[in-house]
Amino acid sequence: MKLALSIASLIVLVVHGVVFYDQFFHKWERYQTAYFDQARSQARNDAERAELSERSPRIEQIIVTQFGESRVDRCGTCHIAIDDPRFAGLGHPLKAHPYSAKLGDVQVNGIWQRRHKFSDFGCTVCHEGQGRGLTDHYAHGEDHYWPEPLLGYVVQANWKKEFQPHLKGKDYMEAACAQCHSEEKFAGTPQIARGRQLFFSNNCYGCHRIEGISDGTLGPELTEAGKKFKVDYLWESIVDPRAGMASSFMPKFDLKNDEIKALVIFLKSRHGVNLTETSLSQYRTRLHATGAPASETSTTLAAGDIIAKGRKLVEDRACAACHKIGEKDGGIAPDLSFEGLMKDDKWLVDHFRNPRVVMPDSIMPGFRFAEADFQAMSAYLMTLKTAPVSASQADTFQALCARCHGDKGDGLGKTALYIDPAPRDLTKVAFMNSKPRERFVQSVKEGVHGTSMPAWSKVLNDQQVSGLVDYVYATFVKEKGRELKPRNVPEKNPVASSAQSIQRGEGIFLARCTGCHGRKADGKGPNSLDIVPRPRNLRNSPFVTSLSDRRVLEAILYGVQGTAMPPWVDYGLSVNDAGDLANFIRSLTQKSARPQLRAGNQTWQQNEQ
Repeated sequence: MKLALSIASLIVLVVHGVVFYDQFFHKWERYQTAYFDQARSQARNDAERAELSERSPRIEQIIVTQFGESRVDRCGTCHIAIDDPRFAGLGHPLKAHPYSAKLGDVQVNGIWQRRHKFSDFGCTVCHEGQGRGLTDHYAHGEDHYWPEPLLGYVVQANWKKEFQPHLKGKDYMEAACAQCHSEEKFAGTPQIARGRQLFFSNNCYGCHRIEGISDGTLGPELTEAGKKFKVDYLWESIVDPRAGMASSFMPKFDLKNDEIKALVIFLKSRHGVNLTETSLSQYRTRLHATGAPASETSTTLAAGDIIAKGRKLVEDRACAACHKIGEKDGGIAPDLSFEGLMKDDKWLVDHFRNPRVVMPDSIMPGFRFAEADFQAMSAYLMTLKTAPVSASQADTFQALCARCHGDKGDGLGKTALYIDPAPRDLTKVAFMNSKPRERFVQSVKEGVHGTSMPAWSKVLNDQQVSGLVDYVYATFVKEKGRELKPRNVPEKNPVASSAQSIQRGEGIFLARCTGCHGRKADGKGPNSLDIVPRPRNLRNSPFVTSLSDRRVLEAILYGVQGTAMPPWVDYGLSVNDAGDLANFIRSLTQKSARPQLRAGNQTWQQNEQ
């Protein structure tokens, strides 16, 4: 027992001794003592040696006031030799900071002189980190609560392991340089220049706004991305846009690690303000120099010149970052290689002006280009009328359908993730056998309005369409179609549309439909994220107006097999109830008669399409 108490007492004394030592004999004191000893041994004269002998360890502090908010910078407490070139060959923390001609350092009579003097800049303006800290953990920003870890040198413990190796390197320092050196061709920021080019070549500018650079409105504003987010979050958001938000429609671009790194550094440089100025007035990037060229406003060009101009605009504005055009394929959006056979000029121009007018759930941004640009781009696309040559039904499916519906017909093609409504899963036997064959023939020939399903009638003749539908049944459905049972569904809505009918339909909708279709009837109800395919957006005017009364009533009463839409006739809904609901749904797409959705004492005003 006495032995155990003795051992315990010894352990307590050792622990107290360690704590005492750490409290009163800091590492930075030992670093400074080592520096003084080595510097004295290298002193050039007695006066310098005597000055060093009189120095004793102390906290070295600089207060930087010239760059944004005042910064307390104590980095020189450990990095005591930072400005002593005799220590250039040592390791940290007793290593002198290197000189860089790219960053403006110059040699005068063979002696280097710094452009960025530590007495003026400190360290954290460029390196980030926590200037007040006096231990590695806090000073370098290793604490995961600290928003500004040492750029390119520190990865915080909670960052994903697979990202950490990519987030180190002196290149990340460029993000800090760009706070002052905002000129595009500054020699010290090549990664920033490359990241800016990628921002435009991948069409990021179409969705995201950065003050002075781009005006996108679909995605989050990135003007202050570098101030708000750490590099690990920026990396993850590019690699997996849905990691932080499952409902994000940002495409997953096929980028190499060095391209992701350049984009991350560029975004990390976005702090919303130039530290040497009061605004971003000198950071106005000319669009014609970055991938979105300035527009010609002349409308007197010859037809051939308009087409040539349109082709150049389509190339310069990186349409192929998302779309397939010839050999270039962004793998995100529809194939435009024979768009002249699919759409007419009016549709193309309307789509350029505002994609959601003709495709309400499109993720394509609305670009603020000149009207002449829209006309020229449309004119060029209308010249693309060479249909792919397909030797067999299988080849036809691969060339025209697999991009959306997938090689296996399961609705998981390369672009499916970015399409709403999602492409049909052609392997769902319940759905495929619940519709007459003529329905699918019609969909192939005429397309489905308001969706990404185009009309193939100008690409395929009737015989080819019929063969393609046969191929789908034989390859993916693989079950013989059953005889469809007759259903008690009127061809026309038995209930005349009126304010009273619409109000009754609204009540039914609020009671039965909002869980999936949402209070705004936009298909984004609380259950929608867990439903595949997603519920229909009933505010999709091109789609809803293209449906016959019978089709709307049948979907309400008997559901849609292969989806989450139930047969409401089994839950007490009458034909007249379905008629009221159909009138309400149609009223949502009629601007002159937009209703308000009510629940209790609350009211939700419908937004314009």
